[in-house]
Amino acid sequence: MKKVSRKGFLKIAAAAAMSGVTAGAISACESASSTAASSPSGAAVYTPGTYTAKATGMAEVTVTMTFTETSITEVTVDTSNETIDLARDSAADFQQALLDAQSAEIDTVAGATFTSDAVKQAAADCISQAMGVASEQPAQTAPAQEVVNGFPSCEENLEGVPAAGQGEIAFVADPIADSDIAETVNIDVLVCGQGPAGMAAALACAEQGLDVVALEKGASPTWRSATMGAFHDKVHQMYGVQFDTREWLDDAMVNCAYRGEQSVYQKWIDTCDEAVDWFLDELEIPIEQYRLTFNAGDFPDFTDAYDVLSLSRSWNTSINIPLATDEIAAKLQEKITAAGATVLFNTPVVQLVTEGDKVIGAIAKGESGYVKYLTAKGVVLATGGYEFNPAKLAACCRPRDLALGDWMNGTKTNTGDGHEMAKAIGAMEDEYPHPLMLDPQQLMPYLRVNKRGVRFTAEYEAYNHLANAIQAQPGAYCYYIVDANVNEIVDSIWTPSSSCYGPKEVWAGAATSENALTADTLEELAEKMGVPVDAFVASIEHWNEMCDAGEDSDFHFPGRMMHRIDTAPFYATKEMASCLCTAGGLQITPSSEVLDTSAQPIPGLYAIGNVSGSMFSGTYPHNENCLSHSRCVTFGYNIAKTLAAL
Repeated sequence: MKKVSRKGFLKIAAAAAMSGVTAGAISACESASSTAASSPSGAAVYTPGTYTAKATGMAEVTVTMTFTETSITEVTVDTSNETIDLARDSAADFQQALLDAQSAEIDTVAGATFTSDAVKQAAADCISQAMGVASEQPAQTAPAQEVVNGFPSCEENLEGVPAAGQGEIAFVADPIADSDIAETVNIDVLVCGQGPAGMAAALACAEQGLDVVALEKGASPTWRSATMGAFHDKVHQMYGVQFDTREWLDDAMVNCAYRGEQSVYQKWIDTCDEAVDWFLDELEIPIEQYRLTFNAGDFPDFTDAYDVLSLSRSWNTSINIPLATDEIAAKLQEKITAAGATVLFNTPVVQLVTEGDKVIGAIAKGESGYVKYLTAKGVVLATGGYEFNPAKLAACCRPRDLALGDWMNGTKTNTGDGHEMAKAIGAMEDEYPHPLMLDPQQLMPYLRVNKRGVRFTAEYEAYNHLANAIQAQPGAYCYYIVDANVNEIVDSIWTPSSSCYGPKEVWAGAATSENALTADTLEELAEKMGVPVDAFVASIEHWNEMCDAGEDSDFHFPGRMMHRIDTAPFYATKEMASCLCTAGGLQITPSSEVLDTSAQPIPGLYAIGNVSGSMFSGTYPHNENCLSHSRCVTFGYNIAKTLAAL
């Protein structure tokens, strides 16, 4: 085993999407790229011809590449099977990027990570074929487990995408015999996972002088959002924002229906500012380059504590990090290895090791077989959620919550391994059903109607609340409605919380895209939508009357944001909820100790990030903005202090 250097990490990250190609093929591809650029005319690199390869993103992706002896001359990318519009619509961009790069090393398309990885893997396979380099077939995807719904639904046959896919489950239920252990390693701390929580824990523990090994199931670390929440960190202080954290906590407890552990929330409140400042220092970016998320768009002077227009106070807690997510991960990996920690990728933890009621280590599956890590201080689970475990999703989540339009930020290695390893030794999960981290597919507060043709909620609400309201409708979907004056509509609903996610033309274009139903009359539009014509027309006419009066007497949509729907052509776009990730996990103490089924801490075992629980119930609170990544970093930072003190 060897530590991963900065250079080594970058090589791993670049090759992550080519995991189905042998190390020799990767090396050959690298030398082929440089040879093609510098070899004298006529020096053959490829066998001319056309080659095709497939890989799996959210669904099957196909890449076809044509080669001369020295270059790639034509690329065709088929992403038509993908479930997300952005992924399907990016085929031409992928084609041009591969042609320009003359290699498989192209940038990931933000919001279409799975598809990008699949395109890169398939392209690398084509290049290997053209070079005459044999490539390994990717390991067969683990067979799907039997999916049994754990909860009844008031409707049968809800449509949607109930899971992100089937990932390979690492957890081994049967005890692993000592005779199967190839190596035993003694360390202070084992960190399981290299997402935001695991990276924070590995770095903070190493900086405390602890002997740390960090293991990651996948080929590279993951970081999904360049935002971070806190209260009086150095960025919020720079902008002069002041918060009443007691009000924030009141909102948090209401959001979790008082089923969350208030002491865990309080621990985050008390420590997040210090942890986030530490994290920002690690990134080494001048403070002047940071923006608050809510003033990063068209409202640069917005420094209120929360958006008063939203019925649920939408807190101005989020800051924007001026780096791409892969750059954040690369910087942290550089820091982690420089601090002395050992980081190993493609090395899943499969089972915990106990002695009596204490966790004393864990077993991982390495290149040479099983490796047992014995820990003097503790095992830190940072293994993420279970988006790619359909059986666990069905067992732990409501069928209606799984009636989704798409999954956005899942990671294929997220199969609930940490949840199941801990449960196998007596740990206690949050009670079912677990919540999901949900968004509406359309973030703008356009007018919405359900299958019955009627409005059902105040559209300007926290994203999770709006997504929940959509899912509660018949069929778990709705339609959002605009007319020919869509640009004026966007002007009327333009706020700090909407402008920070993109320019106006993006939102106007989404509402009038080829996915929208279009008609010259409301009656015709209703027929195309399949909703009752009389009810729909009456809903729009009533809305227009309320617009004229300047007050939504039905659902209390902000009067100053109201907009008439009265000018043809009219547009309606079907919408469901989108899911980022699961949000239920192992119950913990404020010190991140995992609790057993008697609510007692399990010695030696800790959980942070999305494998940890005790905070969310029913819904993830988007109005408490960017709590998720912040709790990952905060509790990762805190765990180092806890373990160093043992």
